[in-house]
Parts: sequence; structure tokens; C-alpha cells
Amino acid sequence: MKSKIKWVVGLTLPMLFLAGCTSIENSKNNTQEAPKEVKANQVSLKEYTDEAVRLRSEFNNAIKAFGEVRQDTKMEPKEWQTASREKVKDIRAILNEFRRIAPPNSHKQVGEEITVALDEFDKGMELFEEAIKDGDASKDAKALEHMKTGQDYWNHAYRLLAIDNPIPPADGGDGTINTDDLKELDLNAGIDRDSVLLNVSKDCRELIGKWGFYQEDGSPNVSIVLNKDGSYEGYGNGEYPSKDNALIGTWEWNYIQGVITFHHDSKYVNGKKQEPNRKKMPMELQRYNEEGIQLFDLESMTSYKYEKIEDSEMKN
Repeated sequence: MKSKIKWVVGLTLPMLFLAGCTSIENSKNNTQEAPKEVKANQVSLKEYTDEAVRLRSEFNNAIKAFGEVRQDTKMEPKEWQTASREKVKDIRAILNEFRRIAPPNSHKQVGEEITVALDEFDKGMELFEEAIKDGDASKDAKALEHMKTGQDYWNHAYRLLAIDNPIPPADGGDGTINTDDLKELDLNAGIDRDSVLLNVSKDCRELIGKWGFYQEDGSPNVSIVLNKDGSYEGYGNGEYPSKDNALIGTWEWNYIQGVITFHHDSKYVNGKKQEPNRKKMPMELQRYNEEGIQLFDLESMTSYKYEKIEDSEMKN
């Protein structure tokens, strides 16, 4: 029996995949060879952008075609095996083609992150090939982990590429809009991901400090405290600095995903320790500029806007 696995890949493409058939016979020379090292040719930003957009579309289509074969329960095992390997071969060809180009030095980071993504996709394809051959569903699961990691770097690289360089949306759109148009729509909701890409570093030093809002009388109200040592404090309205009503834990920054994850170790209500309602809270950092930050709770789908509050503004 083939078991269904949910896989989200590319920038926006949801796919349902099937694990390998446990009844498929092993055969010799079925696994495609790993891609040989390809020397990249550095091209102009326009040439790289045009190729990157084209290859993204081809990759998404190839992944979709692979998914359709893997979901096909009507094929005979050997036919399914052969068709699946052919789709993997198509995907590998696109990945190899992408390796042949490199962006100019002004966008070196884009190329570096695309390379990481391609490496992860290749690892995923290698494991998929093994699962196709021997029907080991555990290899499918490992392959999906590599595909997800590759997707994160792929997404981040394309976001970097689209800064001051409009490109079509991930799904291709209808030809009438580009990433700048989408950014304009985002701004209406307080979202400015370019400001995060441009202003927040890998070591997240910019995020360290106190964040909250100001009362009508101008007095500061601290909502969250992000400490340099990775510890975290969360407060309700007017509760800071008393820890009688607070969340205590740690925080971490995923630069590639653009996500801050809060880990709640303890919760205090009126001085009494309680079990936190949510142990883990991943939040996308949607904006970082002179006005402050916007966090989006990926589970509750709620946005929070905070301003930076300096220690000098706090009363002793």
C-alpha cells in the first residue's frame, strides 16, 4: 500500500506525495547518479533574474509532475517505478541547470543560498530514488526533511533577489503583477518583509531589548523582553517589571525563515507558577523599521505591533 504524505515545496506549491510501494521489486542500476560538480558562470543581474524566474517555474512544474506520478495508484509497480525515476531525472536536470549560473557579486548571498537549496533538493531526490527502488517509507520522510530545508533557503533567496528587483510571483500570476505590487498590498497590512531582510542580521542583535507600546500619557508599556543570552520575558498590560504575572522562557531567531520562536518554560499568575497554555510560539517577523516591529503568530494568525523601548525611558 502507498501511504500519503503531505509535502509543501517551492514557494507556494502544496503537494500530496505517496510513499514507495513495499511490493515493488528491486532492480539493478535504477538509481540516478548524483549530479557532478558544475562550474557556474557569473552573469548580470538581469540575466540571472530571468533565468532564476524561468527555472523556478520549471522546477515547480517538475515537482508537480513528480507528485502526480507518485499519487497514481493505477500504474503497475514497475511502470510506476520507471515513471517516478524519470520525473526525478527531470528535476535533477533543472537543478543542474541552475548550478550553471551565478549572480553578480552584488547579489552573492542569493547565489549562496540557492546553492544550499539545490544541495538539499538533491539530497531529497537521492532519498526519493532509494525509496522508489526499495519501498522504504522512512526514506520518504527523510527526503521531505531535506526538501523542506531546501525550500526555506529557496524562499529566502528569492526574497533577497526581489529587493528593488521586481519579479513575477511564485505561482507566475497572470502577467499583470509582480513582487512590487504584492509588497504594496502587504504594506496596507503593516507588512514590510524587505525591511526585515535589510535590517535584521543573522545574529539578531537588532532584536535584543525591550519591546512594547506607549500609553496615551506617553508612558512606556513593556510587552516582551528579548535578552542577549536567549532568555525571554512576556508581560501583560502594565505588569512589567513584576514577574508575578509573566511568561518566562527563551527565544530563538531563524534568519532563513524570518521567524522568532518563543519557548515558554514558566507562567506566573498572581505570583503562582502555572503550566503555560502554549509551550512553543513561532512568530513571523513581518516588519522591522524605525516604527518598530510586527510579529505574526503563525498558529493563532494574529498580528502584534511593538515599538522599541529604551532603558532610559523606564522609571527606576
